[in-house]
Amino acid sequence: RRALVCRACAMPTISSGSEFDIILGGLISAASGVEPKWRLGCYTVAEKDGLRILAIHSTGALTDWNRYHPDREVKDGDLIIEVSLDLKPDSTGVRGDGNALKNALYLGSRPAKLKLKAGDAHPPP
Repeated sequence: RRALVCRACAMPTISSGSEFDIILGGLISAASGVEPKWRLGCYTVAEKDGLRILAIHSTGALTDWNRYHPDREVKDGDLIIEVSLDLKPDSTGVRGDGNALKNALYLGSRPAKLKLKAGDAHPPP
C-alpha cells in the first residue's frame, strides 16, 4: 500500500534539531473520507522545554500523520514545543513547559497545529 503525500505540504528533509509543524485532527491528517483520529497514540514525558515523544504506537493521530506525510514524519525522541489552535502559519500558541503543552493538547479544540523539534532519530543537519 503506497503512502499518500500532501503535495502542498511538501518540505525539505527534516534534520535533527530542526523545527517543523504538523496538523492533527484536521482534513490533511488522514485519508479522504476517513475521520481523523485525535488520540495521539504515543508515550510522552513532560520536560521543561516541551513534551518529549518517547514511543509512537501503531495506531493514533501521529501514526496517521506519518502515513500520509512521510516528508514530515514524527519520530521517537521528537519534542513538541508548541501547541496552537490557530492554524495560520504565523500564529503562536502554548509554548514551553511540557505539562502546559499536554493540557493544551488534551483540553483544546480540534484541529491543532503542533510545532516539533526533531530529535536524534532524524538525520544530522
